Amino acid sequence: MAEKTYQSNELIFQKGDPSEFAYIIRSGEVEILRDYPDNLLKLAILRAGDVFGEMGLIDERPRSLTARATTQTQLAAITRDEFVDLIQNNPNEALKYLRMFFERLRAMNMRATVEKNEDASDHPHKEFDVTIFPLTQAAASYIPEQGYLIKNHIFRVGRNSNRHEDPFEINDLMLQDTPPYNISRNHFSIEKTPGGVVAHDRGSFLGTIINGQTIGGNHHGAMVLLKEGENEIIAGSHHSPFKFRVALHARTI
Repeated sequence: MAEKTYQSNELIFQKGDPSEFAYIIRSGEVEILRDYPDNLLKLAILRAGDVFGEMGLIDERPRSLTARATTQTQLAAITRDEFVDLIQNNPNEALKYLRMFFERLRAMNMRATVEKNEDASDHPHKEFDVTIFPLTQAAASYIPEQGYLIKNHIFRVGRNSNRHEDPFEINDLMLQDTPPYNISRNHFSIEKTPGGVVAHDRGSFLGTIINGQTIGGNHHGAMVLLKEGENEIIAGSHHSPFKFRVALHARTI
């Protein structure tokens, strides 16, 4: 894999460019943009360890979005041929790209369903500061009482299976749970989208309770828009010890 360095505000690729590489961020920060440069809309901020551009490894279609470095950024770039070689000779490394691809694809499918049922004119674009707080002692073992500010566009929560480098676990917050489990390995996520901030059940077994409403469960994912202000998220059943408060505060843009 080739190593590439980009300076602040330098384009990595633009909508319509050939999909020649996927990238993993070694250091720095990358923003994913829609409708660049006119009517620019920031879709995501990615940081070290994140993978992007992986769709190009699958379908080789032109880029549908634009990626731009926001700081000096170092990337590892992988071609489709190199990816095929990884699958054949180093499947564990290839799974880093595949798991991100499938996670993103599932999220896009859920988001499309939400957007289809929502009138976009009722939800003008806002950017939010999103902070998660513990509501129970068990949750406080992982999140400080003063809260944790979610900086990335997606924050994933799931159960720690205690498997060494399980390639299918994609979580920013790993919760220890005991049988009978409330938490699934990939349970829920909080995602910043152009239409607002959503809570996404990622196909958990027991589901996720958002402001009293159960979504997902029995391995069927679902997504719901969080409200501005205070929200409650329970991972699992009403008896789950993992309960959180999520605060959304609109940011002036």
